[in-house]
Amino acid sequence: MTNLWASFVHPISRYMRRKRARQILQLYPDFSNASVLDLGGSRHYWEKMIGLMEPKSLTVLNVEDDGQAVSYSNLLPNLKIEIYDGIKIPYPDDHFDVVFCNSVIEHVPPALRQNLVNEIRRTGRTYFVQTPSYYFPVEPHFVMPFVHWLPRAIGRKLVRISLYAILSKATPQKLDAYFDEVHLLSAKELKGYAPEATLVPERLLGLTKSYTLVNLAPQA
Repeated sequence: MTNLWASFVHPISRYMRRKRARQILQLYPDFSNASVLDLGGSRHYWEKMIGLMEPKSLTVLNVEDDGQAVSYSNLLPNLKIEIYDGIKIPYPDDHFDVVFCNSVIEHVPPALRQNLVNEIRRTGRTYFVQTPSYYFPVEPHFVMPFVHWLPRAIGRKLVRISLYAILSKATPQKLDAYFDEVHLLSAKELKGYAPEATLVPERLLGLTKSYTLVNLAPQA
């Protein structure tokens, strides 16, 4: 991914994520004393949260090592990065105070999504599962309006002229693979994976940009 794409998307991403972090802190004010699992996340995310949302301990669990394991102990002294099989979280029930899963579930094959949420529910006393809204008019991965509402075969071709394609200079093969991977969820679909959870919307310009499944355990 080129610096041009990064320079465009990172400031927007940082703003939205810090806004979401403040919402999480309102719901879970004892976050600084929590043991946290970030499922499918990155240390880069938490570097951007320094000074705002810093847990007592932090484990980032991913399906592959994309270079994140470089030591950043001066920035995140309580961080641990691990690789897992993408199926079973390698921790016992209720191991973490909080399991955090941000913009991941839309990249998971639909047949595996219920298992993902079940594992989050199993290992976290509290959990936050965030995903972009299918109903927001701009598809966030490609930064292109309405493309996710079109038949998939048409959308697959149109993303080749998306802002992501232009700025990242991704190859047609990479664009096809990325498009095939991403399937945005409706609020009903997301809620169906965890009926006990509350669906919290995040709005932009009066429209629901994303939603988060929230289930809070009692805090001391």
